[in-house]
Amino acid sequence: MSFDKTKAMRNAEKFLAQGKIKAAIGEYQQVVDHDSKDFGTMNLLGDLYSKSGEAKSALRYYNKVAEHYSKQGFSQKAIAVYNKINKIQPNSVQVSEKLAELYKTKGSVTEAKSHYVVLAESYQAKGRMVEALAMWKQIAVLDPTNTEVFSTIAEVSLKEGQTQDAVDAYADAGERFMSRGLFGDAETAFLSGLEHLPTHQRCVDGFVNLLVGQGRVAAAIEKLEAIYAENKNAHELLSALADCYLEAGDKEKAEKYVVKIVEHDPSQYPKLLAMAKRFLDSQEFAAACRMLTMASEHMIAGGQAEELVEVVRQVLDHEPDNLDAVRLWVRFCTWQKDEDALKNSLRRLAELGNAQGSVEDERFALSQLVILVPQEAKFAERLLEINNEYGFEDHAPVTHSAFDERFLGGGSLAAPIDDVADFAIVGAVIESSNGETVRFETNGFEMEPASVEVVAEAVEAIVEPVDMSPEAERQREAESIKFYIESGYIELAEKAIEEFEGRFGSTSESQELRSLLGSGQADQPESQAAVATPAAVSVAPVEPEPAKASGLFDIDEFRNELGLEEPDAADDSDFETKYNTAIAYKEMGLLEQAIAEFQDAAGIVKPNDGSRRFFNCANLLGHSFMENGMPKLAMKWYQRALEITDLNGDEKQALWYELGVVHESEGEFTEAGKYFEQVYTENVDFRDVRERLKNMVIAA
Repeated sequence: MSFDKTKAMRNAEKFLAQGKIKAAIGEYQQVVDHDSKDFGTMNLLGDLYSKSGEAKSALRYYNKVAEHYSKQGFSQKAIAVYNKINKIQPNSVQVSEKLAELYKTKGSVTEAKSHYVVLAESYQAKGRMVEALAMWKQIAVLDPTNTEVFSTIAEVSLKEGQTQDAVDAYADAGERFMSRGLFGDAETAFLSGLEHLPTHQRCVDGFVNLLVGQGRVAAAIEKLEAIYAENKNAHELLSALADCYLEAGDKEKAEKYVVKIVEHDPSQYPKLLAMAKRFLDSQEFAAACRMLTMASEHMIAGGQAEELVEVVRQVLDHEPDNLDAVRLWVRFCTWQKDEDALKNSLRRLAELGNAQGSVEDERFALSQLVILVPQEAKFAERLLEINNEYGFEDHAPVTHSAFDERFLGGGSLAAPIDDVADFAIVGAVIESSNGETVRFETNGFEMEPASVEVVAEAVEAIVEPVDMSPEAERQREAESIKFYIESGYIELAEKAIEEFEGRFGSTSESQELRSLLGSGQADQPESQAAVATPAAVSVAPVEPEPAKASGLFDIDEFRNELGLEEPDAADDSDFETKYNTAIAYKEMGLLEQAIAEFQDAAGIVKPNDGSRRFFNCANLLGHSFMENGMPKLAMKWYQRALEITDLNGDEKQALWYELGVVHESEGEFTEAGKYFEQVYTENVDFRDVRERLKNMVIAA
C-alpha cells in the first residue's frame, strides 16, 4: 500500500490542533521518511522537537534544513534556521562560523562582525592563534572604521612570530587613524611598526606624511636619520630622507640622498632630473648641471634625450657661458648624429674652454673639429699651439673624417654609438655642492672624481702635399688604426687591422698594432660628458631629416638600434594578472573586489577568441554575484557565457543549471524548471538536477 502524504499531513495538523504534539511528530516523521527533500516539514519537525525539549532531535533536522538552504543560496532562510540552532547551542563555533559567512554574504556587517568576534575570541582562548588571526582580519575588512582591531591583529601576529603581518597591521591602523583625524594615535601606530621593522615602507611613508603635514619636518628627519644610522642597507629610507630635506629646503642634503638612491638603483635616475629642476627653479645652475650630467647617459639610453636637452636649454637661457651645460649640449648633438649641430656645439665648447681657461675642454673640442672640418686650418693651428705649450704628444696628420668613418661609413650608417664615450666627454660630475666626492656609475662605466680627459689625442692638421708611395700609404693606414685604438674604437680597430694585413701582409706595423690592441691601451678613457651649445647657436633640438643617399641619420633605424620600438599591444599577462587577482579576492571573500577584477579581465578578451578565458570570467562573475546576493546580475553573466559559439555539452549544462538556480532563488519556479529540464534532457545524472526538477514541479 502506497504512502498517502496528504492524509499524513492532515492527521498531523489535527493532532496539533488538539495539542497532541507527540502524535503530530509521528505523522510528520512519516512524511520526511518518505520524502527526504521535504525541508519545510523537516523545519517544522525541528520546531516541534524543540518545544518538546528534545534538543538533539531538533538540531538534527535544523542542521539538515540550514545546510540545504545555505547550499541553494537562500541566505535569509539559512540564517533563520541557524539562529534557531544558535539558541539551542549558543557557544557553537561551527554555528557562529556559518552565521558570520551568511551575514557577510547578505551584507549585514554588524551581525557578521559580532559572530566573527565570537569566533576570534573562541579560537584565541583555545590557543588557535592562526585561526583567531584570520577572524580578526575578516573583522578589519568588514568594518573600515574599526581601528582597534588592528592592535589586536598586531599583538596576535607578534605572538606567532609573524613580524611582517604585525607591522602591516600597525600601518593599517595608522592609515585609518589618519583618515579619521586621530593624528596622535596614528603616530603611535606608525612608530610601533617602525620599532619592530624599521624599514617598513608603509610605516615610513605614513610617519613622514603625518609629520610633514603637521609641519614637523625636523622631527621626521631626526627619526629617519636615527633609523638609517642603524640600518645602512635600508635603501627604502633614502627616498623619504631626500623628500624630507627638500621639504625643509636643504637641497644639499637632499642631493646627497638622491645620489645614493641612484647609485644603489640606476633605474631611479629620474630623481636626478627632478633634483636638477629643483635647482633650476632656484637658479642654482651649477648644481642643476651636476644633476643633469649624472642623469644624461641614462636619459639618452632611455629615450629621454629631448627632455634632457630641454632642461639644458633652460640653463643656457640664463647662463649662455655655462661650460657644464655646453658639454651636455655636445653630448646631445653627438647622440643625435647631426654633423652640423655637432660642429657648432664643438666650436662653442672650444671658444668657452679658451675663454675660461679649461685647456682640456678646448683641446678636446679642437681635436674633434680637426677631424670634422680639416679645411679650417685655424683649429689645427690652435691645437698645435696648445700641444707645444703644454707638451702634449703630437701625432701625424690625419686627413679623413672620424665622424664619417664612425657614423656614416662612407655613405651608409655604421655601427651605433657606444653607451659611454664615442666623441663627446661623458659626464662624471664628482663633487657635490657640499664638497663631498661622489663615485657614480652609469651603464657599466665607472666615473671617478677627475678632471676632463681627452677622448682622442690632438691631431695636427697642417695639410701638406700627400706622399702617395706604398710605404707612406702603409704608414698612414697604421696611424689611422692607432687612432682608433687610442680613441677606444676597438671593433673598428680589429676590422681595420684585418684589412691592413689582407692588403699589406703581416708587417712590423700590424704586429705593433695587435700588441697595442691587446696591451690594455684600448680601454675606454674616463671622461666627463660634454655637450655644447654656443649662445649664437639655437638651442632647439635639431629634427633629424629623412635618410638620403648621402647616408644622413635615419631616426627609425637608430630607435631600432637602441631597442626603442613602438610598444606592443597588451599581452596575455594583463589578463592573467587581473584574473588571478580576482581569484585571490574571491577566495578571501572580498566579493566586490573580485567582481571588479573579473570584469576588467573579461574586458581584455573576446568571447569567441578560441580560448576559454571569457567563459571562465563570465562563469565566475555569475557565481560571485550570486554569493553577493545579486541573482539578477548573475543571470546576465551566465547568459553572456551562453552566447559563446563553441561551448561543449558540459559547459552548456553547467550554465543551464546555474540559470535554473538563479531563477529558483528568485521564486521563478517555472523558468527554473525550464532550465533544469534542459539539463535533465541531456544528462539525468548532472549534480542534483533530478531532485531540483521534482521540487520545481511541486513548487510550480
